[in-house]
Amino acid sequence: MALDNTVRTEMRDDMSLVERIKMYVPVYRGYREKNLRREEDRAIRNELSRAVQGTKQDLATIQRDLVSQPALMLDVERIRTKVDRYDTDIRKAVNGYSGFHAAVKILEDDLDALIRWDAALMDGIASLRQGASDILATVDSGGDASAILRAFERTVDSMIEDYGRRETVMRGFDKDGGE
Repeated sequence: MALDNTVRTEMRDDMSLVERIKMYVPVYRGYREKNLRREEDRAIRNELSRAVQGTKQDLATIQRDLVSQPALMLDVERIRTKVDRYDTDIRKAVNGYSGFHAAVKILEDDLDALIRWDAALMDGIASLRQGASDILATVDSGGDASAILRAFERTVDSMIEDYGRRETVMRGFDKDGGE
């Protein structure tokens, strides 16, 4: 995805002259490359979190519009809680660090795959934003939003489950990455 390439390019462009010179030292280069990958993944996850927070704001607006329908308002609150959990999962995800004596080593290829996977999540989050907009349009038009809310909740549940696999991969229990 373009997001991971953009972040990587910006990080390399921001390196000082001294850092660029140090990159010619093999030991330092390997260390720095791995840290750049971790920082890139963190930057992508921060962008994902920002997008998810927009969905949470959309759901808050929907909830305010459903004050006259307490059952649906409670459904939206439950979904908002799940979206908040998803946001927390993204922000607090394992960073791709493995210590010198760690039983599970996180290699550069693992970090690159993780970066690509996290960047690909932006499409799912964009669909969340669109789903929230569809719910809001249904509520604004006076339509019954219960079916669309159930479908939206299933999407959120699926995204949480998929992101939970990331933790499994990072802990070394699933080397395939669920792919």
